[in-house]
Amino acid sequence: MIRVTDLSKSYGDVAALDGVSFEVAPGEVFGLLGANGSGKSTLNRCLATLIRPDSGRVEIGGHDLAENPDGVRAALGYLAEYPVLYPSLTGEEFLRFVAGLRGLSPEVATERIERWLTLFELGDARGHAVGGFSQGMGRKLALAAALIDEPPVVLLDEPTNGLDPPSVFLFRQVIERCREQGRTVLLSSHVLPLVQQACDRVGILHGGKLVALGTLDELRERAELPGADLESLFLHFSGLDREMLARLADAGLG
Repeated sequence: MIRVTDLSKSYGDVAALDGVSFEVAPGEVFGLLGANGSGKSTLNRCLATLIRPDSGRVEIGGHDLAENPDGVRAALGYLAEYPVLYPSLTGEEFLRFVAGLRGLSPEVATERIERWLTLFELGDARGHAVGGFSQGMGRKLALAAALIDEPPVVLLDEPTNGLDPPSVFLFRQVIERCREQGRTVLLSSHVLPLVQQACDRVGILHGGKLVALGTLDELRERAELPGADLESLFLHFSGLDREMLARLADAGLG
């Protein structure tokens, strides 16, 4: 459902992505990890059709991004790291607006809106302007908007920012339902325990390259770190464990 082949993107002399390739199957939850400046945001924006790669190929839901970007957009539910919410609309008006853009009939839109407002405990705020929502409320509203037309492919960038622990738990259950329904989910997050719990496989970006890809057990075997958690594996493959220790030594704390 997601196929990325030799994708590259540069900003001037800086290579944000350098020959990145991977696939995500239907019903798979794929975790994408990367420190700041690794190319993760650029990759997400390429997949979401917000920026054009310099070279390479992207296929989402059977649609080639270069040949049929509208097909990609129709197949994709996207939650951006900083989602755009219209502050003057109420929560219900915003979801109805998104449902209309996604081609849902008024009847189906009403059913889906009720479902998501109830699930995310936004029912009491349905008539309130989005501009007055807390960060967590806005995040849940944006997630509802990304899923309202039940897209086959879901791209989630830092989806739990601003969510309290019960809402994070609820989010994990939503992701599990997506897996059960055969949808493809690409989850980008700095919350490594969430990625370790929710994802089937993980890809680690560093310096614009995909430096590691596999299940947790496969990454442990490759790193020769049996029993390591995802944080240790992420630091190992990105080389940040050695960099952090060097900084501590330079600061006299090593």
